[in-house]
Amino acid sequence: MAEAIFWGAIAVVVYVYVGYPALIYLLARVRPRPVRKAPHLPTVSFIVAAYNEERVIAKKLANTLALDYPPDRLEIIVVSDGSTDRTEEIVRTEFADRVRLLPMGGRHGKTIAQNRAVEAATGEIIVFSDATTVYRPDSVRAMVANYADPEVGCVTGTTIYGTESDATVDKGRAAYWNYERFLRTNESRFRSVLGASGCVYSVRRRLYTPLAPDVISDVAQAIKTVEQGYRAIVEDDALVYEPAESGTIHDELQRRARVITRGLRLKFRLRGFFLAHPWFLVQVLSHRVLRWGVPLFLIVAFAANLTLLDHPLYRLLFAAQLGLYGLAALAYFLERRNIRPPGFVIPLYFCVVNLAPLLAIRALVRGEKQIVWETGRSSAA
Repeated sequence: MAEAIFWGAIAVVVYVYVGYPALIYLLARVRPRPVRKAPHLPTVSFIVAAYNEERVIAKKLANTLALDYPPDRLEIIVVSDGSTDRTEEIVRTEFADRVRLLPMGGRHGKTIAQNRAVEAATGEIIVFSDATTVYRPDSVRAMVANYADPEVGCVTGTTIYGTESDATVDKGRAAYWNYERFLRTNESRFRSVLGASGCVYSVRRRLYTPLAPDVISDVAQAIKTVEQGYRAIVEDDALVYEPAESGTIHDELQRRARVITRGLRLKFRLRGFFLAHPWFLVQVLSHRVLRWGVPLFLIVAFAANLTLLDHPLYRLLFAAQLGLYGLAALAYFLERRNIRPPGFVIPLYFCVVNLAPLLAIRALVRGEKQIVWETGRSSAA
């Protein structure tokens, strides 16, 4: 029984990290669904939700104004979620001729801020961006070309995460995102993605769904688009750059836990949609729910392994597990002292990724909700 439990738990972990990627890669090659792209210049509302971004907002708006898109078809909106620094002043005084400022008059959270901005927007296509994200000049053109296909309702771009700092968090996030990007690209080629990148995604305005404050908007809008019978896809040529934030391990844990908590709530709320669409149920279970469940399976495997130490093979496997967690603990100890030996990023970030779901489960049990947000930059400051 212990052997069956051990190998069953290991099989789930292998499926999540190897089996499902291989499956979706194969499906994308055997049954691709190309997008009928064409030069297309609909009116666009470019929305930046900001909270205390005085250090970056001017650069962000300069980058947006430099986009290769007709100015008369590009509306730029900054929605300030109760900023208490100079964010609103900078927008109002330096960019008043090209940028609309929507002050929220208090903190309501990013999702509500985006709801309000879409209500005020006039574009056929809504593009959402974070205040730190640097867009390549042709990124918006690349995204909107997909809307020439009437089946496309949501388009997300491709994010390159900065590794200019030496922090383990930044290097780990960049490596993890490469794996995530592989999955999303192939899901898009086969059918649809069930989540967009919050710093670079777009949606047809008429398909936008106003959301509750505790819902992650980028994930929910992609799912809601698919629910309405449209595709949510990835545009690889819509490249943006997200600078490294150099946050702490604690910051990254809290960020990931917050995202997972809200993601689990959203999946539960939309369970009717998933139960009615078998493929999307497989996709969300494989890509999200089972992955978030990996730490539970790792704990089960570890416990089962403890009862099998009288066999040489299981002693070796137990030693391998101890080695992985020991390296992660050593990497964390060294990270706190700004010592980062090569190769230590992987075990440490693997443990960060798999500790976050446990914190998310704790938050769900406690009924905790986080609606407003603090950036890693605020924490670092």
